[in-house]
Amino acid sequence: CECARSRAFSGAYSGAAFNPLPYALTLFLVAVYLVAGLGSIEQAANGAGLVLCGSILNDFVLPKLLKTNKYIICPYIDMANHNSNSPNADVAFEYFADAYSLAISSNKSIPNDKQLFISYGPRSNDQLLQYYGFVEANNPNDIYVMPPVREWNIEAIEKACDTTFSAGRLAKLDKAGLLGQPQTTKQSSGDDSNISNDLEPANVAGGVVITKSEGIDPAVLQALRALVSTDDEWEAAGEAIGNFAALVNQSNERRAKLAAKTAMELELSSKSTTLEEDLALLKTVDTKLASSTMDEEEKIALLFRVEKKKLLKAAITNMG
Repeated sequence: CECARSRAFSGAYSGAAFNPLPYALTLFLVAVYLVAGLGSIEQAANGAGLVLCGSILNDFVLPKLLKTNKYIICPYIDMANHNSNSPNADVAFEYFADAYSLAISSNKSIPNDKQLFISYGPRSNDQLLQYYGFVEANNPNDIYVMPPVREWNIEAIEKACDTTFSAGRLAKLDKAGLLGQPQTTKQSSGDDSNISNDLEPANVAGGVVITKSEGIDPAVLQALRALVSTDDEWEAAGEAIGNFAALVNQSNERRAKLAAKTAMELELSSKSTTLEEDLALLKTVDTKLASSTMDEEEKIALLFRVEKKKLLKAAITNMG
């Protein structure tokens, strides 16, 4: 199962490969129809047209409407490595050849002795590490999942914002599900029927998701606008959290971003090593591997935490 999930390709299913037999049979029947004088050439053409339209409908139109995916294993082709930023090759199903191909992308040129790269999909480093055993530097699809808001150090954030948050407002955010889920321990039943698409990272506790491309989750920023709002701002919004989805005013926005920034800084400072220390250690990896004082798994773990800390630090910087 894990092998299939990590090595399989998926894509739109065309129904079947090109089969010339129906077309040959249609031509034969048209010829017999005309030679036997059973009808006019227009009638024969209409019949042939119906066969052609039915074939196109079955092979191309219906699969697109139904959005059917097919999963396949492609030995040799699956040896191509992944690159989210600049894949230079594509895997495709060749309809007329009834085969799968790995081909250089259009408008791409590959120098001699350079490898082809494909994309395994918009996967975070968590997924790449889980299913493929590697970490991609500067992965545009990477994410960082912080603890849910309910587990943040509210006192430290209040101090940074120089205010005290209303307990009633926290309760309202909790009721709206914006503080995340309480941590509970569940026993696995071994039933995978509820597992979603593996392109969607698991976040059962409702942690705060920070993406490489967009930063902190907009829903969290909305919750923070409501949390840091003054009594006047809260009343002006009708005490409705939904009215904080957009910018309220510059002062409220600064406080909300300061709250988010403080939480992220606390998260980053909670790590046992700093990003700078990890980067310094990364420079010695080759020497440590050669002397057997570090193994490949430790190297991958180091690369993983470097990428996560870089993402978190960039999000802090972007908060202003």
